[in-house]
Amino acid sequence: MIAVSRPLVEGLGRAGVPRGRIHLVPNAYRPEGELLSRGAARAELGVPDEPDWFVIGWVGRLSREKGPDVLIEALARMRDRGRRAVFVGDGPDRPALESRAAALGLADRIHWLGTVPRVARCYPAFNCFVLSSRTEGTPIVLLEAMAAGVPIVAAAVGGVPDVVSGDEALLVTPEQPDALAVALDQVATDRTGAAARAARGAIRLQSERGVSRWLAAYDAVYQRLFPPPQSPA
Repeated sequence: MIAVSRPLVEGLGRAGVPRGRIHLVPNAYRPEGELLSRGAARAELGVPDEPDWFVIGWVGRLSREKGPDVLIEALARMRDRGRRAVFVGDGPDRPALESRAAALGLADRIHWLGTVPRVARCYPAFNCFVLSSRTEGTPIVLLEAMAAGVPIVAAAVGGVPDVVSGDEALLVTPEQPDALAVALDQVATDRTGAAARAARGAIRLQSERGVSRWLAAYDAVYQRLFPPPQSPA
C-alpha cells in the first residue's frame, strides 16, 4: 500500500493493514508549460480583470469533502464586494452551492467555471488560492498553487501541514468560515506578507516535491518487494 500522507498511513494502520506493508510516498509535482500572465489568465477563465477585485481561486470537485461551502460562507462574512470567488470544477453539490450563494446575496460575487482544461497555467488569475477541504491526502491543487507563486490559505487537514507551514501559507482550522474569512482579509490587506509567503512556498516545492525524488522513492519500494534474482554462482 502506498500512502501519500502521514495521516493516510495512520488510517491504513487503524484499518488493519500491517505497518510493514504501508509505504509513505508523498505526491510530487512538475509544472507543464508556461504560466499565463494575470490578464491572460483571467481572459482564459472569462473573469473580468478589474483592478479593484480581490479574486479568490478554488479548484476541485464540488462535493462535501472538498469544502466549497466553507468558502461560500466565508465570502458572505467579507463585506467588501471587491472580494470575488472563482470556483473551477464540477460535482454533485453544485446546484445546492449555487442556491446557497444566491440566498446569501453572493450571486454576483461568485464565478462558476466548471471543468477547465490545463487550469494550472491559469493560477496567476488568482490573488489568493483557497483549499477549504474537510479531508485531504496530499492535494495536487496545493502544489499547483505553490508552483504558480500564488498566496495560499489552506485548511490544516490530512497531509496539508506536511506540504506548507505558516511560513509558506496561512493555515486555518477546517470547517470554520469565520477563521477563513479573517485569513483571506489578511492576505488582501497585507499583500507584501502574502507575496513573501508565496515565494517561500515556491522554493519549498522545488526543494521537497521534485519528481526525481518521488520516482526514487517508488523505485525503492519496488526494489524492496522484487529484488533482482540471485546469480546461480
